[in-house]
Amino acid sequence: MRILMSGATGFIGNHLVSYFQNEGHTLYILTRHPKEDQDNIHYIEWLTDDNVVPDLGTTRIDVCINLAGASINGSRWTDEYKEKILKSRLEATSALLEIVKRLEQRPTTWINASAINIYPSSKRTIYLDTVKNPHKDDFLADTVARWEAKAKEAEALGIRVVFTRFGLVLGNDGGAFPVFQKLFASFLGGRFAHGKNWYSFIHIDDLVRGYGHIIDHPEISGVVNLTAPHPVTQKKFANILGHALHRPSKVNIPKFALRIGAGERATVLLESQRAQPQKLIESQFHFQYPTIEEAVDALIDDK
Repeated sequence: MRILMSGATGFIGNHLVSYFQNEGHTLYILTRHPKEDQDNIHYIEWLTDDNVVPDLGTTRIDVCINLAGASINGSRWTDEYKEKILKSRLEATSALLEIVKRLEQRPTTWINASAINIYPSSKRTIYLDTVKNPHKDDFLADTVARWEAKAKEAEALGIRVVFTRFGLVLGNDGGAFPVFQKLFASFLGGRFAHGKNWYSFIHIDDLVRGYGHIIDHPEISGVVNLTAPHPVTQKKFANILGHALHRPSKVNIPKFALRIGAGERATVLLESQRAQPQKLIESQFHFQYPTIEEAVDALIDDK
């Protein structure tokens, strides 16, 4: 399999590269800072803001994976940074579409990163990816909707398009998990506000294996909730993490304190999206870490 990737140098991208490399696939990585090619990894200089489209010549590409975009955790959400979050995603996706249009043989599959934050915050609703769900009306949901709409243009090229909506991605080398660990190590771990909001998590190993599963199952298309099948409340998540780290989890961090510390970005921690990965379940994907206990224990043991 020949895979073209953007955004391959981030937390999730690095894990996907390692996974596909171990699986024996050939990778073509679009990057601002190309390195020397390895056995089955080829680096291609890609500057999305200079309007120069990399020429892949007669290279055959089977799958295109788009992860490119400024991190939502990279800075406080000032108006300037929010513009960067949105603009970086739309520009990178547009540029990637141009690359794909010029290929002599276009890929059969386009997998675009996305997020469950598009769903309205709710403690009761279970969001299945097999039905059409409403979108909430805020910055993050609008960003997700516009990003997906831009990527959907690949369908007009005869390409299967999949939107992998992530929740809370757990890994030791990136994302929120190291931050949570530091809080508990400092005896500051506990629930956020009431702690009744739902966290739809996934272990990073299940996430990358989920990508492999999607590639191997051409019947999967459209929205895919790339989350574990057993979401948990934030309070339960804190209790389990505290127990695993041998730290108390009784600190109650009020909503206003989170908003003072993180600004609008605190929305990600306080909202409640209970997502169910129905398409993965129905296509017989096997989760190695379906519960939060298994995911946390594996991460602690792996340190």
